Amino acid sequence: MNDIFIGCALREHRTSKEPGLYGRVIHLDIRADLVVVSRVPGKNKLGHQKNYVQRPVHSNLSNLQSQVQAGKFSVVEFDTPSHWLLTSEQLKQNLTCGLQRTSRRALRKWVLRRAKAYQLIRPFVHERSIEQILMDPILPGWPAKRSKELNLKGCSQVQRALNAYLLALGLRNGLLPGYANCGNPNKQKFSKTKTGRPTEFGTERPDLSGLNCNKQDRQIFEKGWKKFKKPGVSVRTAFQKTLEEWFCKSVRWNGVTAVVTLEPRAEKFTAKQFEYWGTRAPDALSANAIEKGETAAKREFMRRQGKTKDRYLTANGEAFLDSTSCDQTMVSCASRLKVLSSPWRTDVMGAATDYIFGHHVGFENPSAMTALMALLHAAEDKVEYCARHGITIKSRDWLSMTFRQILMDNGEGKGQLVMRTLESMQSGASYGSAYDSINKAPQESKHRSTQRNIDHLMPGSTMGRRARRGEPDRASLARLNFFEYMPQLIKHVLHHNNVERIALPTIEMRQDEVEPTRRGVVEWMTANGYMTSAPTDLAALRIQCLPLLKGCLGSGGLKLYDPTSSGKRIIPMLIFSSDWLQRSGMLDRAHSKVWQLEAHLNPSDLSKVWVNLGGLKCLHLKTQDPDMFKMTLLDWIAVSRDDRLHGYLGLVEKTRESVDRIASIKHATKEANRERTAEIKAQGVKPTKTEQRRDKRDNTAVERSAMTGLPRPPKRTSPPQANKAPAETSFTQPIAQSQPMALGYQDVIRALREL
Repeated sequence: MNDIFIGCALREHRTSKEPGLYGRVIHLDIRADLVVVSRVPGKNKLGHQKNYVQRPVHSNLSNLQSQVQAGKFSVVEFDTPSHWLLTSEQLKQNLTCGLQRTSRRALRKWVLRRAKAYQLIRPFVHERSIEQILMDPILPGWPAKRSKELNLKGCSQVQRALNAYLLALGLRNGLLPGYANCGNPNKQKFSKTKTGRPTEFGTERPDLSGLNCNKQDRQIFEKGWKKFKKPGVSVRTAFQKTLEEWFCKSVRWNGVTAVVTLEPRAEKFTAKQFEYWGTRAPDALSANAIEKGETAAKREFMRRQGKTKDRYLTANGEAFLDSTSCDQTMVSCASRLKVLSSPWRTDVMGAATDYIFGHHVGFENPSAMTALMALLHAAEDKVEYCARHGITIKSRDWLSMTFRQILMDNGEGKGQLVMRTLESMQSGASYGSAYDSINKAPQESKHRSTQRNIDHLMPGSTMGRRARRGEPDRASLARLNFFEYMPQLIKHVLHHNNVERIALPTIEMRQDEVEPTRRGVVEWMTANGYMTSAPTDLAALRIQCLPLLKGCLGSGGLKLYDPTSSGKRIIPMLIFSSDWLQRSGMLDRAHSKVWQLEAHLNPSDLSKVWVNLGGLKCLHLKTQDPDMFKMTLLDWIAVSRDDRLHGYLGLVEKTRESVDRIASIKHATKEANRERTAEIKAQGVKPTKTEQRRDKRDNTAVERSAMTGLPRPPKRTSPPQANKAPAETSFTQPIAQSQPMALGYQDVIRALREL
């Protein structure tokens, strides 16, 4: 936003300080190249907002526009103060404007102050526009003239009222006192003197009069209440633990006894102060509520008239979305000895019929990603998904649906990613209180039913709680992997949707003899127009819902980078390709340059990814191992990490072996040098280079004869001797002798060389 308009705010960017609000544009004249900016009150040294409003500043529009282009200022929307939006009825009736707690604001007094301030400037501003006021030539001297008429000592009151009126663009509530200095709702009050009823000994002993809690003390009491006040722990015990934790000055040990010295101010605090300020935290409970076993998430009311699903009249109008643990301890698909943590399940349930339209099951913690993937699964056809887990169904057995409204809690669904995605999908979202099942009670009940009928019957189940004393270790009981668990869960969902009998919601369905199952109700509602318009573009849903993974397109296909690594580490054995990609010629061009891409992948399904290459294209995993299709992304990353660990350990062993080899070679060379020196010393003359290169073939033949035991002399280049018979006898003599290798190896070689 770079265009300056009337009513916008200017944010100043300073190099030495953080960016701050500079002022508000209250007048603009393009022809006259004029802009008028009203300065916004700043803050003093103590951080409190100033009450006085400065005079408007007249400047050139072109100059200000150039400063905006240069980055000195930025144009933003003006955030109207909340007390400017109060109506006259609210001010006169002293309403709290929907606040949960009472407020100290005296709004009736605010009306009087506003009326008094307006009377100061009424003759000049009544029934006049902002442009007329600013362009009036008597504007600079009018506040002083008005002050003399009213017999005021100075013109500051008139000038402040006029400037505030201009800053609010003629809104009278701009004359109200500064909201930050007049008791914000739920704003704590700090007093210098001790509040409350004075103690009995307050006048006699000032040191016993007590002490007010400052802002830091109140925050400490809130933390101490949250940390130490538990069921069975009294308020006084929690107060004493808080003093020992945060107000301890020193600890001196007398044997095994600790002598704690508290800060002097801490000795004046009381348990009543601790309880009062400890329960003022937004999510704090009273002492009685804690003793009853309530938590910060529970509501005081848990019942409503009627059923939740009675409020929804269309098949795809609203849906519940929530995540829960699978209450299972599983093993890796690669090894039965590698134990994994419990997976998480995110279900999408139709609000009108409790029909489970989709889910996402994986080892990823509940997040915006898992919520979006569950919504995508609800919109997709489930035939291929079930076939991947060994279950054959038809499209009618598990219907697909997109929804107009998604009801979630303040957990995985409340985030900018989900909000923007639902907005782009032309869908909406509503949020209930966190950890409160009353807003989506049917889905919470279904979670418990699934865990009781599936998860708790399998080996290694966590039973939805911590292990009790004496129970066997769940890791030792884990037997099943992810792809052995999923068929049981899918069958349970299919039974819930297609087989389980329900009471038909309306008389009209009974008259039409609708099948008394959730599938029958959904099909009847779809056929009879009980539908709401909702998006159905699966390509757009995949782009918006599937998580993005960075990758690169090489000559072999698409490879993905490890999302758990900060660098560009390629996940081994995950290469994706397709016939379309082979025919497109992109792989040929990837020989010279690697393309950096982003792929959409379901972490629980490694069989395919989606890439935007001139349109959304599906690439399939290239592997000859059918078990690779039964691996999840996190499981395969863990296996790859083990492979890297083995490779690292192998590298260490290889390094050790190389160092040992170098040391051995060094030792053998040293021994050889010693023997060589001894032989040269025995001969008395060091052989020349020519002598060392001479007779290589004869020496090699002798060496081979010594190693094999079958001496075969080479062809000599010297002239043959006259008497050949003795020569033949001499060459065959070692063969007639028994076992020449019985001698020492070096002795045999020397004997052969002397022949």
